[in-house]
Amino acid sequence: MQVGGTQYFSLGGWNCSIGADGAVGCDLTVPAAVMNVLYLGAQVPLPNVSAIVIDSTAAPAHPEWNSNGSHTLPGGNPAPVPIAQVSGHDPQFSVSYAGATCQITYSGAAVCTSMGHGFSQRGPEPFGY
Repeated sequence: MQVGGTQYFSLGGWNCSIGADGAVGCDLTVPAAVMNVLYLGAQVPLPNVSAIVIDSTAAPAHPEWNSNGSHTLPGGNPAPVPIAQVSGHDPQFSVSYAGATCQITYSGAAVCTSMGHGFSQRGPEPFGY
C-alpha cells in the first residue's frame, strides 16, 4: 500500500516501508536480541534491535533503535501479493519500489536490498550487509 510516496508492506514478521528515495526499513514485531552487521569484513553483533534500515550508499544495513514504529501503518502493514512460482527457487513474495526490493525467498528467508546493501533473516538473528 502506498501512502504519501512511501510503500508499506509486511514481510514475514516484519512491518516494512520503502521511501521514494529507495531507503528501506523494517520494524521487527519481536525485537531481535542481536543483529549481526558486516563491518570491515567482520560480523559485529549489535543488541536489542527494534528496526533495520538501509538509508545510505556509504553504510551497510544497520539497526534503527529509535524507529518507534515508523515503518508500520496503524493496524499493521498489508501483506504482499503471493507470486506464482515457476520453479522451486522463485521468491514467494516480492515488493520492488524506488530501486529497492524486499522478498520472501523460496526457502522462507526475508531479504531486502537497496543502495548496494541488504539485510536478511535466515535464522533467529537478522544480518545486515
